[in-house]
Amino acid sequence: MARILPWILGGLVVGSAFTLGITKVEDSDAWAHLALGREMVKLRGFPQHEPFTFPSAGMPYYNTEWLFDVVLYLAYAGADLAGVILLKSAIVATAAWVLWKDASLPDQRAADRPLSLAVAAAVILGVLLMIRHRFAERPDMILMLFLAFTVYALDAYLHGGRRFLYALPAVQVLWVNVHPSAVVSAGPFAAVLGGGLLLRWIGRWRGVEPPGTPSAAQLKTVALVFAGVAVASLLNPYGSDAVTLPFRLAASPWFTQEILELQPPTFSSHPGALILVALLSGTFVLLARRLPLVSLLVAAPFVYLGLSAVRFVFLLGIACGPILARNLSAIAGRLKPAWARLALGVALAGTTGGVAATALTVASVESLADPRKTTGIGMDERFVPEGALRYLDRIGLTGRIFNTFHWGGYLTWRDFPRRAPIIDGRGYVPPGLVEEIHFARIYPQHLDRLQATYGFDVALVDYPVYAGENVEEALPGVDIALASPQWALVYWDDVALVYLRRADHLAPIIARDEYRIVKPANSLVFLRRALADRGALPAVETELRRNIAETGSSAGYALLGAAELTVGAYDQAIQMFEHVRSERARLDTYHGLAVAHWAKGNVGAAVVFYRKLLRLTQDPTVLYQMGRALLETGNHREAIAHLERARAAAPGMVAVYPALLEAYRRAGTVVEREQELAAGHANAVRLQEADEHARRGRQLLGAGRLAEGVAELKASLHLEPQSARVHSDLGFAYLSLGQLDDAVAEQRAAIGLDPKLANAQYGLALIDQRRGDQAAARRHLEQFVRLQPRSYLAWRVREELSRLPR
Repeated sequence: MARILPWILGGLVVGSAFTLGITKVEDSDAWAHLALGREMVKLRGFPQHEPFTFPSAGMPYYNTEWLFDVVLYLAYAGADLAGVILLKSAIVATAAWVLWKDASLPDQRAADRPLSLAVAAAVILGVLLMIRHRFAERPDMILMLFLAFTVYALDAYLHGGRRFLYALPAVQVLWVNVHPSAVVSAGPFAAVLGGGLLLRWIGRWRGVEPPGTPSAAQLKTVALVFAGVAVASLLNPYGSDAVTLPFRLAASPWFTQEILELQPPTFSSHPGALILVALLSGTFVLLARRLPLVSLLVAAPFVYLGLSAVRFVFLLGIACGPILARNLSAIAGRLKPAWARLALGVALAGTTGGVAATALTVASVESLADPRKTTGIGMDERFVPEGALRYLDRIGLTGRIFNTFHWGGYLTWRDFPRRAPIIDGRGYVPPGLVEEIHFARIYPQHLDRLQATYGFDVALVDYPVYAGENVEEALPGVDIALASPQWALVYWDDVALVYLRRADHLAPIIARDEYRIVKPANSLVFLRRALADRGALPAVETELRRNIAETGSSAGYALLGAAELTVGAYDQAIQMFEHVRSERARLDTYHGLAVAHWAKGNVGAAVVFYRKLLRLTQDPTVLYQMGRALLETGNHREAIAHLERARAAAPGMVAVYPALLEAYRRAGTVVEREQELAAGHANAVRLQEADEHARRGRQLLGAGRLAEGVAELKASLHLEPQSARVHSDLGFAYLSLGQLDDAVAEQRAAIGLDPKLANAQYGLALIDQRRGDQAAARRHLEQFVRLQPRSYLAWRVREELSRLPR
């Protein structure tokens, strides 16, 4: 049994990894890699200039991942998408095998070996589940393999004298031509050399070497191999540029702020990362007397990276998973026999649980499934604009396309040279153009400039999220997917929207296909505004039913359900909502079903849908509605719990207080809470009145009625003097009136109440510019960009700062 146990457990780890990798292609970057690989294979070399994105046609070809692209395309040429997916799974499985070997390196007595093997299997299976979101057809999977092998080669040399590290310079040559992340290989080498030297110094100081201290010969060998790896890093078409690329990307405001996976992980989104760090930290504390400096230094940079951005969570798992397994094994090795047997049982149960969780993940069980992953072979059409492109095929439109950046690769793969994108996921366009393309969708002047420069008539976009500003509040009534009135919406489904420029040669298509009322990218508030005129319902229904007939979109069903709900057609609304299958529409669907069932008198069914809704959001309005529904069903205590959560989240919600008073009254405990609720209600009414004054004030300022606007803002502050935003709004009003001292006082008051209020810093910058103090203005503008880096105004400010003297 002792001989076959490593193969059994290792086989479970590798098999789980391979199975987790069998998912349909969903990553948008995969298509760009395939297209680039196809181009290089066709040319039998590199193109002279950027071949695909039309603004970049004159730019030199730049592709630090060229070798991966060629290999990926050759896998496709050999076996279509099945070849691509099987290649991905094979690489992931190989990386898992290396992790398993690293985690199970023998460092204990033979009697402890089964326990260390079981611990290694349980930990690595957990790591695989934690990082499975990164099992995608992109060069990151090669990074997984090469990083895992680099750390393992160093560990195997230090722990057992094995000579895998001599292969690392050759691995580095492959790595640097596959992915610019090759620079991260320096981290483990620096940890071994720095930690090893420190351990040897501590040993000389103490007179006794700490356990695991590398010998001088080992450190010399590691240093020589590291030098070879450094030289190998330059053996690529771009020299040192390929190694420094990650640092340049890290300095790019657009990439770091607009790409969601470059935001830090949270416990709700990636609990595994935080659990891994907590467990790792605990084991280092317990093993502190053994001075595991090398392992600690290997782990530290990857812990930092993993907690800084979702994109790097997988690096945390790859580098730290084996360390955690070995630390746990070392701790378990100290246990008495009875406790060791218990630990073995726990580790084997963890292994069994990991295999079971893998099976449930592959089976798409809701609690474990990644919503982006679909088990199988082929393309996941939820993440590509295939329906929109088929529409363009039908109407015969080709040529240049303004597109969402992450769809450029698929456009190129599917249609080049018939159609060409303005940008793809590489963002390789002339300086400043990435931001302009992003914001052109909501600021028509930029779309007009781009169209005049590049001559496109089609826009292919996704359902947008604009960070740093409430677009619908700022620009009421516009289509937030593409705001320019010079473009007509002619197609939409659950994935994409197509707009055509209002040009004479496209007028017949627009006349036939335009959606004149329905704007699916906007919130339901927009639809309710449109239906405020009941006479608009037939036209809205006609457009939505046409969309459903053409695309079967869940968005169409959800909007039609909302339209029926607005006019009180509850049975029809329920019927429409029940057709919705899209994840993106689930919030509106569950809410609509709850409202419709409640309106029909079926409060129990409403509670069911509110419960589903609360699994997706803890919005205080939903909590309040759930509380009211529970109150009607007689479930007073649970109603109180939901209403109290709503009050805690939104103390200014006026309606929650009467509902809570009624709930406590029915529960028989109203007396002890009545005074508190009455005071809370009075405070909420005050806040509501203050908000209404502030809203009117902003409207008046926008209309140029400055004196009246100031009066309303002052009335708001009289009721709620702690509102930082209103103080800042008043500061802007005083600036417009030329009352600069008053403007400064209000903006500083706003910052005093909320040091993170970016607009107040912008207001102070404008005041300083008015006074001619450019140095002070620059300081405030830099603060504004730091506090609100993702907004349109921040981009314009960065452009201005680049032109201002320091």
